[in-house]
Amino acid sequence: MHNFKRTAGIISFLLVIVCMNEVLLLALKPCNFFRNDIYHARTEQYNDIFVGTSHGKAGIHPGIVDEITGKKSMNLCLGGEYPIDSYFIIKELCRKYIPERVIYELDPGYWVTKPSLGPDYATVYEELPWSGVKLEYFNAKMKDIDFRATLFPWYVYRQGYRNILTTLRTKLTREYMNYGDSFYRNEKEAYGHRSAVSIHRTNMPKSEENLVLWDERKLEEESIEYFEKLVQLCQDKGIDLIVITAPIPEETREKYADSYEKADEYFREYMKKEGIVYYNFNEIEIEGF
Repeated sequence: MHNFKRTAGIISFLLVIVCMNEVLLLALKPCNFFRNDIYHARTEQYNDIFVGTSHGKAGIHPGIVDEITGKKSMNLCLGGEYPIDSYFIIKELCRKYIPERVIYELDPGYWVTKPSLGPDYATVYEELPWSGVKLEYFNAKMKDIDFRATLFPWYVYRQGYRNILTTLRTKLTREYMNYGDSFYRNEKEAYGHRSAVSIHRTNMPKSEENLVLWDERKLEEESIEYFEKLVQLCQDKGIDLIVITAPIPEETREKYADSYEKADEYFREYMKKEGIVYYNFNEIEIEGF
């Protein structure tokens, strides 16, 4: 009897912790449009799937692409999305259906840095439904980070206490629960289902303080490992894989020409070795641009 009470007490304590975690995560975690993106990507079927970074999210508009290709595409790019995240996004989608083509938007800076623990770190992981893929993802990325973020996932969003009331009011609406998207639009950004994120900068030049330049000596093994896993997954599933680099501002490209040229040279050679079609749109002349 004593052992039963002790076990029941431990189970009750763990249930309380789980419930508190869920409540705090609901209150502190800001709304993010990737929740909508992955929901639509899983519940509808698409021919082409874009994965990659914020350059891809802001620069690729599926509606316009589809007018040219005659296919149906979905943009699952996201700021803070590393090769490990892109791999598990596609692996999750393959549980539902096999897309015809994956277009991976490559930012060289993401290959020479590690994901840092911040609000973007767990976005993709948290929005995937529970499955064997998610458990594998947890083991690959989540279990070895700061134990506070592992045991208490709301920890990375702790600064969200300033907006708790606004966040809760939004998340408790019928529109949010039904994956509406009007509250992702403001004076700085425009978002719509399957669209690019349009970022409007007003009297504020883009800062270079977060710019990460290519340096082959800093190449991260994890980036190579999970990109090659993505390549293998696409081969196994019969998916065409294309890699692109999105255009950057001309003034930035000229200022750091040596770094961008070395990155282009490295990835052209790398993709050629892997047998993957690669387009660097900083090096391709397009009439009218």
